[in-house]
Amino acid sequence: MRRDLSRISAFIVFFVTVLIVLAVDRYTKFLAVSVLSDGGSVALIPGVLDFMLVYNEGAAFGILQGARLYFIIVAAFASLGMIVYIAVIKRHSLLRVFALALICSGAVGNAIDRAASGKVVDFIQTLFIEFPLFNIADCAITIGVIGLIISLFLLDSTRSGKHMRQETALFSNKGSKLTAGQEGDIDMRGDQEDA
Repeated sequence: MRRDLSRISAFIVFFVTVLIVLAVDRYTKFLAVSVLSDGGSVALIPGVLDFMLVYNEGAAFGILQGARLYFIIVAAFASLGMIVYIAVIKRHSLLRVFALALICSGAVGNAIDRAASGKVVDFIQTLFIEFPLFNIADCAITIGVIGLIISLFLLDSTRSGKHMRQETALFSNKGSKLTAGQEGDIDMRGDQEDA
């Protein structure tokens, strides 16, 4: 079921989500730097998940190393774009606002690291699959992108299908209320077009 939010409600959901995710991201990175030695690991779930401190100069999951300024600029413009989008559109789906907030908070969380030290703190390591280390901000971006895709394709297609059914029903109701004279006029116009 699609739940629409007003512009004000969308802003509240957006900024509260951003603040909460940013706080969790900053705190977990602080703990990782305080407790873990660089390269040392602590088993969280043996054989599944470890905490291991590494510093990443690239984007999410270690890609595009060394592009510090580029990522800060992209994060700033992306965040600004999301805020403008919410300001311009009158009604929003809850899922889309939440997804945008997750993407924004993840981008800003990693941008803070890049601005402060030039590298991002990563500390979550999966052992059951070979995967680059990541952090809470990376998780937020990934979940946000998945939520955004769902809201764009599934919710919008459901909504457009509903509108098409409503328009079809409206048209058929109007058609059934035509008088005999109006139907004759339509048939005459149709005959003239065929000729």
